[in-house]
Amino acid sequence: MLKKQLTESLIAAVKNKDKESINTIRLIIAAIKDKEIAIKTDHKDKKISNEIIFNILKSMIKQRNESIALYKQGNRLELAENEKKEIDIIKGFLPKQLDDKIVKGICEKIVKNLNANSMSDMGKVMAELKKHESSSQIDIAKASSYVKIILNG
Repeated sequence: MLKKQLTESLIAAVKNKDKESINTIRLIIAAIKDKEIAIKTDHKDKKISNEIIFNILKSMIKQRNESIALYKQGNRLELAENEKKEIDIIKGFLPKQLDDKIVKGICEKIVKNLNANSMSDMGKVMAELKKHESSSQIDIAKASSYVKIILNG
């Protein structure tokens, strides 16, 4: 399971005295623990899945990308560089992302299956995309732009 991999990576980072990795992995583990507490509050028997962890990691990457944009606006390039390093560490725990061509194909298939033909169907298409078996390997932001292009098409 991914939690075990994170723990092992933290131990390795501590042994290698890799402060950036240590701090980033600790942030990931803390976010996972917060989510576990939230899940157990709602459902006592439910455990956290890799899919939920992948969503946490994607959310962390999104937050860092937003921070990078703000740091660049404020001309704080050293802070933006730190955020980029954290993104690289976080991405190491995500499954390999699907090729853009494959993602476009999945989007087209979902649009066709739902008979979606206008932007008003965007929500349905995106909801279905998030349920897709490969959703953890899809960059949802990119997929969203593909769906917009298809629906406006």
